[in-house]
Amino acid sequence: MTLPTFICGLALCVAVATAVPAGNGGTNPKPHLVMILQDDLGFYDTDVFGNNPAAHSYSGNISGLAAKGIRLTNHYTHWHCSPTRRSFISGRLPIHHGEQLSPVDGDDIDLRMTWISEKLASAGYQGHWFGKGHTGYKSWHHLPANRGFKTHLGFLGGSQSYTSDDRWQNLHPLHNDQEFHDPPPGCNASATTSPWLLPSSSAPCDPSTFLKGKCLPYGEQRVFANTSDAADCCALCHGQAGCTHFVFRLDTKVNNCHIKFGGKGEPTQGQCTSGLLKPLPPPPSPPPGPDACATEYSSTLYGQMALQALDAHDPADPFFLYLPFQAVHTPYNPVPHWNNNTYYGMLWDADVWVGNLIARLKAKGMWDNTLIVYSSDNGGVEQGINYPLRGEKHSNWEGGMRTTAFVSGGLVPSHLQGTNNSVNMHIVDWYATFCELAGVSPNDDPPVKPLPVNISDPTKDIYGNKSYPPLDGVSVWNFLMNPESATPSSAHKYLALSKEVLIAGKYKLLVAQPLFKSQNNGWKQPDGTWVKSNDKDWPCNTQDRKGPLPYNGKQPCLFDLRADPGEHVNIADDNPDIVQQLWEQLNMTILTSRDCERTSCSPPDMIGPCNESCAKNLWGNFQGPVCDVPQCNSVSWAEH
Repeated sequence: MTLPTFICGLALCVAVATAVPAGNGGTNPKPHLVMILQDDLGFYDTDVFGNNPAAHSYSGNISGLAAKGIRLTNHYTHWHCSPTRRSFISGRLPIHHGEQLSPVDGDDIDLRMTWISEKLASAGYQGHWFGKGHTGYKSWHHLPANRGFKTHLGFLGGSQSYTSDDRWQNLHPLHNDQEFHDPPPGCNASATTSPWLLPSSSAPCDPSTFLKGKCLPYGEQRVFANTSDAADCCALCHGQAGCTHFVFRLDTKVNNCHIKFGGKGEPTQGQCTSGLLKPLPPPPSPPPGPDACATEYSSTLYGQMALQALDAHDPADPFFLYLPFQAVHTPYNPVPHWNNNTYYGMLWDADVWVGNLIARLKAKGMWDNTLIVYSSDNGGVEQGINYPLRGEKHSNWEGGMRTTAFVSGGLVPSHLQGTNNSVNMHIVDWYATFCELAGVSPNDDPPVKPLPVNISDPTKDIYGNKSYPPLDGVSVWNFLMNPESATPSSAHKYLALSKEVLIAGKYKLLVAQPLFKSQNNGWKQPDGTWVKSNDKDWPCNTQDRKGPLPYNGKQPCLFDLRADPGEHVNIADDNPDIVQQLWEQLNMTILTSRDCERTSCSPPDMIGPCNESCAKNLWGNFQGPVCDVPQCNSVSWAEH
């Protein structure tokens, strides 16, 4: 794939500066908001937390972004995919839309709920979604293009080949290039000459490879920028198509980063730090097929679509990008131009586009007013490693629910860059946080309040047909900007991660494991081997049972996560009062659950008439909405 080259001369002046919250009634412009969601990424799979430097060779841009941001050491999601994604979109915890995986024809986000994209659109944001869906699209009105996103391209299900032809663009299926509206420039046609290809054995911006005190020649063309150091200058070069080398000048603060394109010559002594980018010779490959764009490797396609949307965007308007990569979820499909470990290559491909995105934001002059949130949707599994945490995806252990996460971008003040924040927060909180930054109210409570819960009647439906769960997320911006005054429980006194888990300050109550597949309850080491757990020693290894309340057949486990993040020591026997208090709180919280798996969440008149046979005939062998599809229904949703 060929990226468009930016040659801007003196017009491109990038500065990394301290920024302040915007869009909340002040005079600053509303910040650009980027949410990057990695799929099934392990806690140890990058060097975000500084404990895996070897990962720089395939995730250097992600780790480098975290190093200049705020690392979130206690950021939680659900233990598997769909609930996490629905929480980000809706601002509700998983217990309030169900802990199930969303089928394509699922109605798991009540259509009465306002999506974060709709909130931001009401504040003037241009929203774009490129990547994985998996939130349920029973009705035409569940499609992202109908919920505040200006453009959308991705797949609606939970897993598929990385080159599948079962994708969706805006309001139509995308199976071949004839159906591809406005494909990215050069889509897959020049894949074997992509200028961003780098040696797989070394990171693109490894400071140990820099030429200190050396000034490389100018080159045939050049771009000037302001960066804080040589590493940033290198990252900018890495993100510019065709860049061959960079020169970071130490003798000036104006246009100190020179991005070079071609040219030969020996380096000279001077007040510079320079570096070379050396693309790999492309391997031979057959010419692209007739559907080369529609079936492009997913990380590459979604990354290129993000850059295209950014290129077309007016920097004066607020920009919202939701980039949920498919990587590193199974299947482990080979990555073009990557000949080493496929799992690492999948992360590398996403990392390349993260680097390109950073460079393009800087080139557009948008970086200083941008906030990037990065997270995995759950813990790692299969080849993923969650060390030093316990367990993995599909479990209620920290390794399944505490994720690699950070915030970065020019909006993060310089004195907070490279710091850790240990407030207990959840992906659900970005809904309210983004609303605060955009200057729009996060309120999305139902017009009719839910009924009170009744502990003696755990099956009571407190929502009926007239109500639905109110917002759960809170804005964490103040806690991020003022960490010295924050405590672990500042955002949430109690945080119900699932039906069986409650976080309260430093404590974690764990009643049982999810009733889903099976769990590995041990500790996976950095070398990929497991230290097993003896289930007889751990009552909370037991799987939950069906029913409205958590399984209480055995004594819960209690952990002090601040002293024991790896969950090695069960302190329940020494703290019976805390166990009792948290167990009662969990049970009361779970009584507010709403499970959309067993019943449709949205009112029938909002879903619209369903014609499954007509919809399936439209979509052929592929998947899509089955209700209120315009071609299958003469009555429009707006008339209901």
